[in-house]
Amino acid sequence: MDGANDESGAQNNNSGRGLWMDYRGDIARDMDITNQNHSIDTPMPDTRPDIEFGFGYNAGTTRGGPSLASMQIQQGTNTHHQINNDISFNIGNNDTNSNDTNENIHVDSLRNNGNIQRFTAGDRLPNTIGNQSVAMARSIPGSIESRNGFPQDGEALMDMSNVESIDYNAPAKIFADMDINRLFYDPNLSSLQAEDIIKLHNFKEVVHRKIENFIEVIQKRRERILKEIELGNQRLEGVDLETSVSAMTYLNKLQRIRISALKSETMELQNLRIQIVSIVDEYKKAMAEYSKLNQEGRNAVNPTPYFQRWIKSLNPEDISGLNKELIELQMYSKQLSDIPELASIEYQVSTPQTSQFPLRSLPSEILHLVLDKITQKADIVNLLRVCKLWALIIVKILYYRPHINRKHQLDLFMRTMKLTKDETVFDYRSMIKRLNFSFVGDHLHDEELYNFVGCRNLERLTLVFCKHITSDPVAAVLKGCKYLQSVDITGIKEIYDNVFDTLAESCKRVQGFYVPQAKLVSYNALTNFVSNAPMLKRIKVTANANVNDEFLDLLAEKCPLLVEVDITLSANVHDSSLTKLFMKLTQLREFRITHNANVTDKFFLDLSKNVNQLPSLRLLDLSGCENITDKTIDRVVQLSPKLRNIFLGKCSRITDLSLFHLSTLGKNLQTVHFGHCFNITDRGVRALIKSCPRIQYVDFACCTNLTNHTLYELSYLSRLKRIGLVKCSQMTDDGLLNMIALRGRNDSLERVHFSYCSNLTIYPIYELLMACPRLSHLSLTAVPSFLRPDITAFCRPAPSDFSDNQRQIFCVFSGKGVHKLRHYLMSLTTPTDGPQIDVGDTLEQYVISKHLLRPGEYLNDGIRRITSELNQDSAAILAATGLNQMNGMNSDFPFQNIDFERLDEVFNWINMSMDGHSLNSDELNDLISEVDRDFCDDPFDEDYNSRDSIVAPGANTGLNSELCHIVKKFHRLDDQICDFEVNVSSLARVQFQFTGFLLHEMAQAYMNMVEINRQIWHIQKTTLEAGVESDIKALLVWRILFIDKFTALLHKYQISTVVLRLYLKDSITLLTRQRELFLAHQRTPWNPTIVEEAPDSNYWQLVGDRIQLLPEQMRVMPFGLRNPAIANNAQQNAAEAQNDDRSETPEDDVAIEDF
Repeated sequence: MDGANDESGAQNNNSGRGLWMDYRGDIARDMDITNQNHSIDTPMPDTRPDIEFGFGYNAGTTRGGPSLASMQIQQGTNTHHQINNDISFNIGNNDTNSNDTNENIHVDSLRNNGNIQRFTAGDRLPNTIGNQSVAMARSIPGSIESRNGFPQDGEALMDMSNVESIDYNAPAKIFADMDINRLFYDPNLSSLQAEDIIKLHNFKEVVHRKIENFIEVIQKRRERILKEIELGNQRLEGVDLETSVSAMTYLNKLQRIRISALKSETMELQNLRIQIVSIVDEYKKAMAEYSKLNQEGRNAVNPTPYFQRWIKSLNPEDISGLNKELIELQMYSKQLSDIPELASIEYQVSTPQTSQFPLRSLPSEILHLVLDKITQKADIVNLLRVCKLWALIIVKILYYRPHINRKHQLDLFMRTMKLTKDETVFDYRSMIKRLNFSFVGDHLHDEELYNFVGCRNLERLTLVFCKHITSDPVAAVLKGCKYLQSVDITGIKEIYDNVFDTLAESCKRVQGFYVPQAKLVSYNALTNFVSNAPMLKRIKVTANANVNDEFLDLLAEKCPLLVEVDITLSANVHDSSLTKLFMKLTQLREFRITHNANVTDKFFLDLSKNVNQLPSLRLLDLSGCENITDKTIDRVVQLSPKLRNIFLGKCSRITDLSLFHLSTLGKNLQTVHFGHCFNITDRGVRALIKSCPRIQYVDFACCTNLTNHTLYELSYLSRLKRIGLVKCSQMTDDGLLNMIALRGRNDSLERVHFSYCSNLTIYPIYELLMACPRLSHLSLTAVPSFLRPDITAFCRPAPSDFSDNQRQIFCVFSGKGVHKLRHYLMSLTTPTDGPQIDVGDTLEQYVISKHLLRPGEYLNDGIRRITSELNQDSAAILAATGLNQMNGMNSDFPFQNIDFERLDEVFNWINMSMDGHSLNSDELNDLISEVDRDFCDDPFDEDYNSRDSIVAPGANTGLNSELCHIVKKFHRLDDQICDFEVNVSSLARVQFQFTGFLLHEMAQAYMNMVEINRQIWHIQKTTLEAGVESDIKALLVWRILFIDKFTALLHKYQISTVVLRLYLKDSITLLTRQRELFLAHQRTPWNPTIVEEAPDSNYWQLVGDRIQLLPEQMRVMPFGLRNPAIANNAQQNAAEAQNDDRSETPEDDVAIEDF
């Protein structure tokens, strides 16, 4: 701690006093003791060497505890030695250098030092502080001087309201004038050795800490007593003098006892001071004797440890000297609750009044930071009238980034911005630094934007989706904005050179510029902007034919700080310039170049020869670069081990091998986009997900080879937020329900795209909504089950540029629409704890809820009877629904060819006689042990891609191969029927869903069963006719393994058809109406002006118009009728959804679905 020398101390009263810190850490002050008789800064002539320690106690004014000053360092021109990094003392000569040491103290410097400040023991100041509390107590009216403790006539009650005048720091003041250096000073100690000096120093430390300890403990007791005095005053005010004389007497006496206790505490501290002084005096005598013996060469023991133990033995908690007052106070305090007049009086502890913080003294910069912390704008507006300075700061805060999210906010804002600065109190344009019109893009026009010309301090301008804005007002607003950092004009259709030229002329500090669809900007404007933007970090210039190799070379040279480059739709860029760009921009984090056939594998192959790694690259977008192959992905992974996001949509030559390469990125990978990569299969997806568990966004749109297995794999991504599976037609209810079950409730999914997945029904989407509370976007365009008016009521409006045909099949839910859809489907579906897909359970619940059982009839008997009756009515049911309701189905599809009454005989190969051929147990065990059970369970495993396994042990190769083929067909059929089963179970949970694709699946599965039965029958017949014993035994083994499996398969199909036909029968009226509308639509003449294709190839025209359902029909539930009020609520919710103030701004997801 710095100090001043002796000479400067005499000239400046503030010098050499040392900085004294309040122990609470919130007050710093210089302790001025120059008014005392002797200042510690006053040099005293003495040539004898000495040691100076600076200790002090800051009396302070902080209530609640003493303000103990830290130990002070007295420093002049003397050598500065520091011991143990805590206590500093001065020794020595003027010419010696400063040194830091612990023990190696040069004693010679002590003896030769003649420039040390010293004090004599006789300079001790008089101690009068201890009498302060007694004088205070005597000054309280009626407290001690009142006769007999009772208030006399004309006397006021004991008034302790001025208890605030009691000095809270009296204990500290008792020691304020006590200087430890003077206390320990003794000329006889000048000849001590270095180790003795250290012990002396340690002893001073012990004394210092003991004094602190006493002050703290006694101060706490004083505060407690003061609070009790205050509470007693409140009780006295509540006592009735006429009826509670005894209570008044008791309280008055208790108050006097408390004041006496305060006085005793002060006296105890005075005694402590005397005791400390006495101990130190004895210590100095002992040390002087010890020094004398050492000088005489006699052995002596340093007495310091003894005195240290003596000081440490002083216990501040020992109240033996205060027994009388404290015991009496404790006794009377316990009896206080025994007096009924006092026990019923309520009181509150008053808190000491603290002075208000001087806000007016704050610098305007700090005040700005304070006011900026007020999050609610309404609260900060209320402070505008405090003063002009506050108003100026608050207006700056409000106009720094105007909050414009709705049209009425824009209108109000424009009322102010239309005025000139001469017509307003403040110059608002100069205060605006950030403008964002993205949320009101549909309502902003050129004339409104011109009002912001002159915002010279503008830093960011965002005009995303402001489709009515043109180039001229943008350039006018940007002119003169020398502090501009970022411009985003995404969505503005026409941008010309003037915007680029203005940026080059006025905005030299620009760091980000986003201008998609800059097809009208010239090459000169591009190069002019790049040449004058040395701080540019992010650039997005797309769809411009002038972005060529020369421009990229200039960009890399003039803008070395670039971290993000987007040159999407730049067809004139080649591999060579891209290689140079990556070599120069070492900090590049994001790079996008899409739909460019000139980008080939050579790009990254050449780059890998010149660059070892691209450590900063986090995002790479090569979408639509059709000449990219798996080789490029291999190089990308090698160069960019920390790559997080990769977009390869429409890179049609990408295969599973690319996914294998990307899997080496492990936990770094977060986003993958493989839309329209038709060669990707479940195998590649499984490898990718297994190695990259932190993937959050996946998009496999139009990857038609993907099946439900991909959905199963997605269940293992615990951080998944977005799924894109548009036009993945093989996705069914089974896969989605299994994914939901595996992911569990409280899922992290936020955006899901299942458009054109026509096999999905309502129930799995209901389960998805229940499992994903954070879901904010759901795309189900062209999913027939959701194209019903009661559900589409919650959809967002279709984009304005969609055709009529696209509008009919548009079905996207976002924001509040997802929330309302969830609640509406809850009213249509029986609540569940999780996905339920057992069609047998569904049938049992259906029969019970519809009361289809006869009195006294068992459930199984009833189901058999209902099935028998249903088989007889199936012809009529299917006749009502026999028209093709799916694209590609012929109107004469053989629904009627399904003989439901003889469905048990579909697999009649099981009943083929094998008389005369049998296996004993030993032969059976030996042959079965040779069968490859893994192949029988999963014949599509990659291990069996190029070979057949053994399913007929002992048979010839031809027979075994044929039976292997049957096993594969069986598994395909089993998957088909499992999907059919789940879809039927899901369908039955919500009434009035589109059933055309299920009828198709039912007929298709039946035809596949008939075909596989025919093949097995033919194999058995041929084998028996050949009479080869080994082949027949092998066939017998195969039959034993697969008869039960075929039987279980047939049972699932039978139950599923029963549930489907019951569902159709229950909805026969509605389905008949659908048929009539379809026929009427077919008779309508075709209007070629609506769409370009013929009516038979149009998806939606085969389905017919959307059915207008009556409220009575819509409240029919899968397991009985619900409360009619539910239907009314559904209609009300639908009406509210239609009236929502929703933006018509299309999102990026709409483009993904390729309408």
